[in-house]
Amino acid sequence: MDAKESLIKIIKALLEIGQPVSRQILTDYLMGKESREIEEMGLDDNETYGIGDTHEEDYWTTIIDKAFEGGFIKLKPSKSDKLTASKEGKKFAKKPTPFMIDEDEEATDENISGLEDLEDLIVQIPSNEPDNSEQKASAKTKQQIKLIHAIDRKIALDDYAESESLSFDEVLEELEKLIRQGLNVDITYFTNEVLGEECVQELVDYIASQKKFSMEKAIREYGDVYNEEEIRLAYIVYLIQQTK
Repeated sequence: MDAKESLIKIIKALLEIGQPVSRQILTDYLMGKESREIEEMGLDDNETYGIGDTHEEDYWTTIIDKAFEGGFIKLKPSKSDKLTASKEGKKFAKKPTPFMIDEDEEATDENISGLEDLEDLIVQIPSNEPDNSEQKASAKTKQQIKLIHAIDRKIALDDYAESESLSFDEVLEELEKLIRQGLNVDITYFTNEVLGEECVQELVDYIASQKKFSMEKAIREYGDVYNEEEIRLAYIVYLIQQTK
């Protein structure tokens, strides 16, 4: 189906809001749903407030996810990641084109329930590349979105890896890449469960004390207590702390 008009509404809403907002606030705003945050921000007086009140939350969840996947909205990295219109989205609002989504995507994908976006995480493929490269890039981007959503829902990372038929190493490698590109998340719900808060902090303190982190050196130092995956998890927590 062509969701062009719905995407236009999202972009117009974000532009009138004039500041990055959370996914939930954007969804409530589009539906004209009252909330403390919307009232405190004075958004309920905006012309576009309730512009999408003919659709339910699941519908807007799907359209927002697809808008992110297409690069029309982006994340503004901060302590609480928030959404705003991207340059591509602003161009779309001025000169709309068809925005097609599959019929079976009109309902929210259970594996993609939260939206945390980084425009730079969208894999940019030159227009002269073969179609199969574009398909691979799209699949890669979708996998990144799923990982972000899994963390947002506090799903155990090993369970996520199993559900996606990925190795735990692959998940950690992808997560590390995203963190280095600016993703702001919190995985302590998982690391504290797997390692314990004190052990995580011990490893993070060790990593912070090193001029340059070396996994080989860390394994020599702590290999009798922690395995490589646990040290990698602590290293990712360290990287996250450095982005704040």
